[in-house]
Order: sequence, then C-alpha cells, then structure tokens
Amino acid sequence: MLRKIRGTDVIQAEYDDLMAASEEAKSAPVLFKTIGFGDDASLVSAVISGLANVFATVSIATVDKLGRRALFLQDGTQMLVSQVVGTLIALKFGTSDVAAELTKSYASILVFFISIYVAAFAWPWGPLGWLVPTEIFPEEIRSAEQSMTVPVNMLFTFLIAQVFFTALCSLKFGLFFFLAGWVLV
Repeated sequence: MLRKIRGTDVIQAEYDDLMAASEEAKSAPVLFKTIGFGDDASLVSAVISGLANVFATVSIATVDKLGRRALFLQDGTQMLVSQVVGTLIALKFGTSDVAAELTKSYASILVFFISIYVAAFAWPWGPLGWLVPTEIFPEEIRSAEQSMTVPVNMLFTFLIAQVFFTALCSLKFGLFFFLAGWVLV
C-alpha cells in the first residue's frame, strides 16, 4: 500500500516507523492490561470511561432540585479527591523514567480513581458547562452567547489535549497536582 501511495519502492524506513509506532501503541493501556484484560484493554478502557460518563449525567435531571452551586461544589470536591491518583503514581514511579511493575491490585486502585474522576467531571461540570452559560445571559443575546461558548469550550479542550502528554512527560505525577490546583481555583 505504501508503494502505491508513495509511487516509489523506497518505503522501508517509513514502513519500519509505522511498525514501531504500532508496537508502541499496543503497550499503551498498561493499567487495563495489568488488571487482566489483555489485548482488549483499549476497548475495556473506553467502555469503563463511557459507562462512567453515562451513569454520571444524571445531573441534568437533578440540577433544579439540588441547585447549580451545590452540584459544582460537590463535584469539584470529588474531582479534587480523585486526583489522589497523582499521589499513587508518585509513590509507585517517583520522578524516574523507569517503569515500575504494577500489581493487579495497584492498577485496579488507579483505574478506580481515574473512573471516579471521569464520573466526577461528567456528573455536573460537563453538562452544567453548557447549561449555566445559557442561563446567565438575557434571552436577547442567548444565542450569540451560546455561539461563543461552544467554540471557546472546543478550543480549550483542543489545547488541553495537545499539551497533556508533553506536560505529563515534563511534570510527571506533578501534572495531577497541577490539575488539582486548577480545580481548587
């Protein structure tokens, strides 16, 4: 396929790069492989995160009953507490670039706290990030405000996705404390 796409027979270096990237990608979902999901670890990771999101979106039904402030404060606390995953990673790996061996129980605890964080975000912060802006502006400019909320939200989501792995490599477990600090703010 590379020969056909490139129009040349000089493809070995690019092919080797693709194969190396493929092998590295297979080792990515380490936590889920450690727990025992093997080759299905990526799928299981997506399913667990997806289920945490689905079950946590009940805030839309409870927002008027519980109130926005209560939901934001409770959720912020849950997100802050779930950042303990940074401490667990620090205890296991420290600041070295040497990968430590993860036991099944340790990996399970990490997955638990990551799922708690995903659920915490999905519980009110995710949906209320769209709801609250529509409520704080007058009806006359609400559509214009929402048309600004969406691209700003997407822009910051994009920026966070772009810098996350670089920040993780630089700050190591400190990234989780950095994020916890922003949740606290």
